[in-house]
Amino acid sequence: MSGATGPITKVISQRRSLRRHWRIAEIAFMVILDIFLVFTGCYLAYYLRFKTFKTNVVLDWLRERIFGGAPSAYVYQNFLYFLPLWIGIVAGVIFIFAFRRLYHIRLTGNWFQQAWKIVVSITIGMAFLITYFFFFQNHNQPDTNLMVPNSRLLIPLMWSTCIVVLCAGRLLVSGVMGLLYRMGLGETRVLVVGSGRLGKMVMQCLAASPNLGFSVVGFLHDLTEPPGDFGRFKMLGTINDIGMVIRSMQVDEVIIALPSDMNKHAIDSVKLCERLGASFKLIPDLYELNLSRIDVENIEGIPLLGIRQVSLNTPQRIVTRAIDISLSLMGLIIGSPLYLCIALAVKLTSPGPIIYRQERVGLNGEHFQMLKFRSMSQDADRQQERLLSLNEAQGPIFKMRVDPRVTPVGSILRRTSLDEIPQLINVLKGEMSLVGPRPPLPREVAMYEEWQKGRLAIKPGCTGLWQVRGRSNISFDEGVLMDIYYIENWSLRLYIQILLRTIPAIVFSRGAY
Repeated sequence: MSGATGPITKVISQRRSLRRHWRIAEIAFMVILDIFLVFTGCYLAYYLRFKTFKTNVVLDWLRERIFGGAPSAYVYQNFLYFLPLWIGIVAGVIFIFAFRRLYHIRLTGNWFQQAWKIVVSITIGMAFLITYFFFFQNHNQPDTNLMVPNSRLLIPLMWSTCIVVLCAGRLLVSGVMGLLYRMGLGETRVLVVGSGRLGKMVMQCLAASPNLGFSVVGFLHDLTEPPGDFGRFKMLGTINDIGMVIRSMQVDEVIIALPSDMNKHAIDSVKLCERLGASFKLIPDLYELNLSRIDVENIEGIPLLGIRQVSLNTPQRIVTRAIDISLSLMGLIIGSPLYLCIALAVKLTSPGPIIYRQERVGLNGEHFQMLKFRSMSQDADRQQERLLSLNEAQGPIFKMRVDPRVTPVGSILRRTSLDEIPQLINVLKGEMSLVGPRPPLPREVAMYEEWQKGRLAIKPGCTGLWQVRGRSNISFDEGVLMDIYYIENWSLRLYIQILLRTIPAIVFSRGAY
């Protein structure tokens, strides 16, 4: 092993040097692009103010009615005449971007965070420009040969056009960079230290967002649970093997997600990463990773941590319920001709009822009858006993890719998820929501571990985070963690995102069988 240390160290050094150059190139590219975009925004504002609005009949009519008299015959210089002003604006905006650390945000990260920083930065820049106009521009001076155009309308136009152009540019760059990351260019190889709930949640979040450019090479076991792989994520050893794994797997970044009672191991891991030159991130084990519920206050430099109460409060429940009822009614009414055709196909192709009723477990363990279009033979429940040995799923659930109980029509319904449509009635009755954990069977709940029962804390849903991220292709434990993540981090935005992501998940039938 010692003989390989030299070549491995050299390869790692080259890789890190390449990553540094890649990062420098990213920043340089974004600065040049922002310069171009701010110039573009300035030109659009100039064009709107001195070309479009100058010759606009409607605006002239409004000006005449409001201020009286005919429009003034202004004479304006061309765009390049004011070049010193545009250069000053561009330089100021880039300086403010750098000062507010906009170039430290990952290009494929949160677009709304980037957009907000752009809005605030442009607003600050425009405030400086207004200050310049106020102190140095003589608004009563008739001379048109001024370095700065004497126009109040130009300021809000520049503010709005620069924001729109810059935000659109960031969105485009984010899409292109996400595509490059998916192709493996510039990706960050990540090692997760920790096999508990904290580490598993981190791996799921990174794997669910490939456009971020993180590639999870595996994780290190923290000795708190039985060793073994976690679904698609491979166990590469224990926390004592961190040095060897960093070298052998050419790890770029280490994410340390250890429980609070292993702080000493976390500190040792940090020191080792520093010694090996690997970047690292520490995730605090606060309130079982429910970081969205942590409030931080600062009193004379002393940080105070508090825990907010349940994430789904009464007003949020009311809003969610209103959306559930509205969309369910709309879906049932608009799709009724299709549902009648499905009902007829089910009735004519196999004996048995059209609607299949099955007892499921809902909010706080309460039982209810879940509705589905029947996709299996009439005696499917009795046949399951002899098929248990062929179960392909992990955990207490039963799944088969080729289930002999499924009817020909049922196979199509299950692939397209049309068999789930009658659950909109369960939603109207208040037994389910459009988004939430899928309702389990009573026999499955009886086999749950204590932590898995956390997925019963809200109403079950027709779709959920588990479904839009892979459905049957994801292991049971991994799926339960996704459900718990949704519960603990609930927001209307996340609710709507899952609804929208359900559409491509259904169209491409990811994990549906």
